[in-house]
Amino acid sequence: MAGKGKLIGLLLVIVGSISWGASGTLADYMFLTQHVPVLWVVGIRMILAGILLLLLYKFTVGGSIFTIWHSKSQALLLISFAIFGMLMSQVCYLSAVRYGNAATATVLQFTAPVFIILYYSISRQKLPIRLDVISIILAAAGTYLLATKGDFGSLTISKLGLFFGIGAGIAGANCTLIPIKLLNKYDPRLVCGWAMLLGSLPIQPIVVIDTPHVNINPTLIFELIFITIVGTMVAYLFYVASLNYLEPAVTGTLSSFEPLTAAILSVSFLHLKLTFVELIGGALILMMAFVQALPQKNKLE
Repeated sequence: MAGKGKLIGLLLVIVGSISWGASGTLADYMFLTQHVPVLWVVGIRMILAGILLLLLYKFTVGGSIFTIWHSKSQALLLISFAIFGMLMSQVCYLSAVRYGNAATATVLQFTAPVFIILYYSISRQKLPIRLDVISIILAAAGTYLLATKGDFGSLTISKLGLFFGIGAGIAGANCTLIPIKLLNKYDPRLVCGWAMLLGSLPIQPIVVIDTPHVNINPTLIFELIFITIVGTMVAYLFYVASLNYLEPAVTGTLSSFEPLTAAILSVSFLHLKLTFVELIGGALILMMAFVQALPQKNKLE
């Protein structure tokens, strides 16, 4: 029975990660062919995903969706998660895709553990342990190779692509650190549903202004539905569900299927050409996830 549960967990995290990776590649294709504004896509994606997650919570769990607002401190934490976690993550990641490509953006997003390590080191006034230092070195070296392609005298990646890619890593750290207390008390669907809905509100005026200038067509509608349902809801819910069967370290490591999927699809369908140096850079960043999954003593908590 335990073996069956582990298999279910493996399938859930792999399918969830593949869904995330495929969504990023489709978003890349959408920006190349539809020329839609990033904030317009973010606004629509987040408000739809937020509403759908809250409805899913209401019909599967029951109870009021407003219980999370009964405490002022929890409400402030939720708003902080919505702005500096969900909104920042979506804007930075899709902007990194827009100004770079899905493969590089997804790999740079994987630098999130580095910022978590730095946060704990500074807040607890403790030096990182050896494996954490190795993780930081791997991430820094990988990012440098991705940005320069081995040409140490120039920046070969778009400056905006690199800026937003690193921003996506910081936002990923925020998405892990900020909602810890909320997720310990409330269902993830409730927390993330509200965070996505709230995070979408500041950019809804942009959605309203830009919509008349966007060429709404069946292909664009399909792309928006896919990145909202498959790339946001399914990917997230499958990943969270996998934690019921697997250790967090295992799910974190297997989530490397996300950048792998984005890279394979980008090369296969978008004719993205990755140099050997870029592949090495991406591999170094992915190695960091495996290093973080190793048993560690005296790890900062």
